[in-house]
Amino acid sequence: MALELCHYPDETHICNFILLMDFIINTEKDVDLFVEEGIIFGLLGDNAAVATMFNNLGLQITPSPSVYHDICKKLKAHYDGRWNLTMANLKTVYFGDSWTGTAIGAAIILLVLTFIQAVCSILSPL
Repeated sequence: MALELCHYPDETHICNFILLMDFIINTEKDVDLFVEEGIIFGLLGDNAAVATMFNNLGLQITPSPSVYHDICKKLKAHYDGRWNLTMANLKTVYFGDSWTGTAIGAAIILLVLTFIQAVCSILSPL
């Protein structure tokens, strides 16, 4: 970082990447997600230490025009999308584990079958 800031102040790719990771990673849960997806390998042993490391590395960097600006804008637009927000809420609230999802699926099937039975009983001759 120091070499890049001193000798290549107009091309701060590594510093911009560290600032991006500092922006994304705030807690241990964020690092857990990156480790589960195989993006980061937790070689420090503790994911809280990795989060602290990224948060402390970004403190000494002065922001410069970022090469990741377009990625951040697209990520923010994706996050703010109404459909993505709704799907994230559905996954978190209603399909958090397999039992909740199964119960909701069974309830929907039962509701549809009850509706079909009501329609059939109304249409059938006495």
